[in-house]
Amino acid sequence: MKAFRFRLEQARRWRATQADIEKAKVAAAAARVSALQTEREVRRSWLDDGARQMSTGANGPALEAWASYAKRVRREVAQIEKHLREAERALGEQLRALAEANRKVRLLEKLEESERTRWDAEADHELEAFSGEAFLVRYNRESRRARSSGG
Repeated sequence: MKAFRFRLEQARRWRATQADIEKAKVAAAAARVSALQTEREVRRSWLDDGARQMSTGANGPALEAWASYAKRVRREVAQIEKHLREAERALGEQLRALAEANRKVRLLEKLEESERTRWDAEADHELEAFSGEAFLVRYNRESRRARSSGG
């Protein structure tokens, strides 16, 4: 019997490559989300630090400058949060795409497994039939020898 060959091996490898690409995209999207979260926290800490410094006693011009600075940083935080929501949405889409790619790979892997199981059963059956025939040939040869030498 010829060796097992999965007829969709190339498709399985291609799907696995697609899944790897999706994993890389998920990693990039997750890194973007993480970077935006970090940037937002940095800006918020700037606001907290500035507020703490202003509470220790600041004069009018310093308070006016602080108010302008805080307003600008709050706008930046709002913009970062907008980008963060977009990045989280993109990450969700990438996770769904990765799940779909993994599902397609698993489907082909299960198909390969079932074909291999069927092939193994056929190979076992063929080997059993060959062994049976070999036994009968040997048995017939030995029984002919016994009859010709004993008879």
